[in-house]
Amino acid sequence: MSQELQPASKKKHLDPAGYLSDKTIAALCSPTGGAICILRLSGESAFKITEKITGIVLIKDLDRRATRVWIHDDQGKRIDDAILIPFFNPRSFTGEDVVEFFLHGSSIIAQKVLDLMFSNEARLALPGEFSFRAVKNGKMMLSQAEAVKELIAAENDFALDLAIEKLSGSQHVLIDQIRTDLMQLVTLSEVGIDFSDQDIDEVSLPRLKMRLIEIIKLLNHLMGSFDRGKRFLDGIPVSIFGLPNAGKSSFFNSLLGEDRSIVSNIPGTTRDVVREKLNLRGEHGYVSFKLSDTAGLRKSGDEIEEIGIERSLKAAKDADLILVIIDGVDPNVAEATRFLEKLATETELGRKRFIGVTTKKDLLFETETEELNNAISSLNTVLKIDQWYSVSSVNLEGITEVAQRMTALAEGFLERSPGEVLLTQFEHVQAVKKSLECLKRAMNEASDLVLFATDVRHGMNELGPLIGETLPDDVLGKIFSDFCIGK
Repeated sequence: MSQELQPASKKKHLDPAGYLSDKTIAALCSPTGGAICILRLSGESAFKITEKITGIVLIKDLDRRATRVWIHDDQGKRIDDAILIPFFNPRSFTGEDVVEFFLHGSSIIAQKVLDLMFSNEARLALPGEFSFRAVKNGKMMLSQAEAVKELIAAENDFALDLAIEKLSGSQHVLIDQIRTDLMQLVTLSEVGIDFSDQDIDEVSLPRLKMRLIEIIKLLNHLMGSFDRGKRFLDGIPVSIFGLPNAGKSSFFNSLLGEDRSIVSNIPGTTRDVVREKLNLRGEHGYVSFKLSDTAGLRKSGDEIEEIGIERSLKAAKDADLILVIIDGVDPNVAEATRFLEKLATETELGRKRFIGVTTKKDLLFETETEELNNAISSLNTVLKIDQWYSVSSVNLEGITEVAQRMTALAEGFLERSPGEVLLTQFEHVQAVKKSLECLKRAMNEASDLVLFATDVRHGMNELGPLIGETLPDDVLGKIFSDFCIGK
């Protein structure tokens, strides 16, 4: 959630120290334009600033209590009739003194109150700086802060459930256990080094390597969860696949409910992959899809169209679900689909999940049914399509049924064991990958306890981005820089 409202001179109210600054910060936590908007103030001067602009002395008895106040400028002119709630440190979101203001939703009111705070020792909060301070002050773990970002960005029920679980600390528990196990291996290795003149089996190199095997298996599984985790957040990749003029773009627009792709009777109109996000309600909640409308597949002498066709095939390869579109009124449809079958075989698409769609139902005549059935039968043999739908992009007949089938298949892709941890951040995958490189080196190449302990310790340290406590402030600042202002 980005905020468009800014102080008159943004740079003037930023601290060169950035995230490392301990100056009091302020920002909107909600958009203006509604009935109310929320403004957050955090830092050692938060109460002093509040008392100056409201005349209310914030005593301990007011902690977490809503108080109605008038906000006034330095000349005593009233700006807004507001509600404030003070949070005394350390019992606040950031661990600092915090005041949250509930203002009337006018943007001019919010701007005036912000500028008033900036003229009284506060500065504009950087993106995610409230969460940064919460992590820095031990109010939440890094994985929980990142879960807050995912919670704000959640567009479907599956992403929401995953973010809530991460916010509860489930991911941190797992990673912290792995770190504890690795630390124990390092400690035992060092004991083995100190007592190398004694034959203690518990701290022998073979025994320690045996204990490392299970940790490596767990990290391998965790790294492999990233693709699934991204599907929870970003949606299931779906490719619309078929010949030119089969009605792919019309069907794409019908699913979206808007004219996103250009529709024309001229073959080869779509020359690039057109992508759009779509949320559909399934049996267990909303599901997100990343739809790709692709160029019609045919032999073409046009260089640009050929590039579009190559991209279409790549989109199909990358998709979890492919919607095979064939023209329901093409008298040569059976012959035309042989080209699709050839492409599907050459690109090994037979291992994908498919939904078959015949278009132009509003124009379908009985005389064409046999030819169409032959085409469907042939495609079923090659691609093992278990269900076909006849649709019309003119009267939208059959579109809902296709959408329902999409959500049913998608929910199968999104099944997850209760409490199962899925990685959703690329930086986390890279951290696990680097950790595994160190641990595998310890397993396969370490010839003594000193080398083994060194590699295991490095592997443990590489997990820092998932843990947070071991990261320096500048790295933490980089992580929080793509959060929204006010969070």
